[in-house]
Amino acid sequence: MKRKQHIALLMAGTLLLSAVLPYTQASQTEAAAKPKLSVKKLSLNLGKSKKVQVKNVKKKQLKKITWKAKNKKIVTVKKSGKLAASIKGKKTGTTKVTAKIYLKTKKKPVSSVVTVTVKKDKKPVTTPKPTIAATSLPPAGTPAVSQPPAGSSKPWQEPSNILEAYDGIFDHMGVCANYYGYDEKKDQLRTRSNLDFIKENFNSITLENEMKPDSTLSTWGIGIQQITLSQAKEMGYYIPENYPESKVPLINYDTIDSTLETLKKEGLQMRGHTFVWHQQTPAEFFVKNYSGNTKVTPEIMDARLEFFVRNMMRRVMDKEKELTGSAGTLVYAWDVVNEYIHRTHDATRISWHDVYGDMGLEPSYVKKAFEIAYEELENYGVQDKVVLYINDYNTYECADDIISVVNFINSDATDKTGKPVNICSGIGMQSHLCVDYPTVESYGDTLEKFLNTGLEVSITELDASINYGKTGDKDAQGWDKWAYTDLGQTDEDQADYIKSLMETIVSKQKNLDRTKNQKGIASVTVWGLYDKCSWKADTRPLLFGNSITDPKESYYSFMNAAAIWYS
Repeated sequence: MKRKQHIALLMAGTLLLSAVLPYTQASQTEAAAKPKLSVKKLSLNLGKSKKVQVKNVKKKQLKKITWKAKNKKIVTVKKSGKLAASIKGKKTGTTKVTAKIYLKTKKKPVSSVVTVTVKKDKKPVTTPKPTIAATSLPPAGTPAVSQPPAGSSKPWQEPSNILEAYDGIFDHMGVCANYYGYDEKKDQLRTRSNLDFIKENFNSITLENEMKPDSTLSTWGIGIQQITLSQAKEMGYYIPENYPESKVPLINYDTIDSTLETLKKEGLQMRGHTFVWHQQTPAEFFVKNYSGNTKVTPEIMDARLEFFVRNMMRRVMDKEKELTGSAGTLVYAWDVVNEYIHRTHDATRISWHDVYGDMGLEPSYVKKAFEIAYEELENYGVQDKVVLYINDYNTYECADDIISVVNFINSDATDKTGKPVNICSGIGMQSHLCVDYPTVESYGDTLEKFLNTGLEVSITELDASINYGKTGDKDAQGWDKWAYTDLGQTDEDQADYIKSLMETIVSKQKNLDRTKNQKGIASVTVWGLYDKCSWKADTRPLLFGNSITDPKESYYSFMNAAAIWYS
């Protein structure tokens, strides 16, 4: 009897909740949907313009928006489409701009205010050239190319998107995205609105996780699946001559194939990311029979490395030929080795370090990975078209070590004809930054060092966190640990940092000595579509806030920094 009474009470409670919840959720939705401006504060340089957009309103809900500056001597306000306005600085000072938003469902307008500060334009950041000598200049006999007059073909015009802003400055403007993904990262390359947004602002993507060894060498929840050599050969796998084992891992090509098909259809390209990494690699890849805890010898690991790199690259380039008629058309660069300088040795997880030991600045397996990858480019005749990169973070703390490793990789390297060649011809600066670290000057110095090697450089994983600081603790390798910390930093602080950073990057490209470096900065890749789907979401590190329709002030400062190219 008591059990029945309990059940009756539970049912009554459930009915009560179901009656209350819709009202509660509706109230919360209504509050969340209140129209407002994309920024509360805006910093402008004298004579420059930035856009401010109304959020949480669809065009079909809107009657009209009126815009009014409190002091018209300081700024002018001009409508820019139905939901935005362009604010231009006329005179130094601070004023308020009010948007009155009239909705079809409300009698009274909703007002939202942005405080605008107009300042004199700061001179672009200049950094002294480091004294380190150039290390890997273009091969002897390479014709000198004089620097073309930057921006001379057209005057600066305020851009409507990122791709337009950096047209003619960098070959690729990229963004990190996922094909399948999960949670906020789900279906980013399979949703029409996301694809349209990406195509408008970028011409390149990097899969965030889906080309990493954990995704390609293992199956979720199962780990590495093994197939026999005869099965592998029937499936078209390459088996190295010195491969001593009876089985190989089954490689998961599904996501890669689908991504390449999407790229072809949408007119995009991508970076391949990545082969050798101490993280996100199955522990079974390093042990005998791909199971247990007994690590393999370096000789066996060499064969496994060759198996993995050759098969991955061949699959991609064969798929490119199938889709476009030739290889090297969709994947224009590969991050062959990721974060070697910051390699960790986790005692609970077997990795490259356990098999090879700590090889310092002369890691044989890193060099071997590049040798294999370059041979595959030669096999398909795209060695002058596709660039092989070493990629790392906090490069401003370890630039000299990275250059030393690159020099080791390229030492004694030759092509099939015996001619000396740089098999590692690109350096990736991940650029997971904070608004107060590193300084823009330090970042610029590091970029200059890498450009002085004569190698191509890319900004590969750019984000800029606010309220992110050292915890005071160290990891197992002695590196500082960082986490979200309330430092009182704002979106405006991020916008100022991004503007200064991008102006420095553009100025390095503009002033590049092309007799020493033919390509300079090849690409810039933003590491995520918007804050809510970022790996550091709590520090708001990206150019958009809660969605791709939520541009932050840093989005506009990112675009407008390109103006320095035309100055």
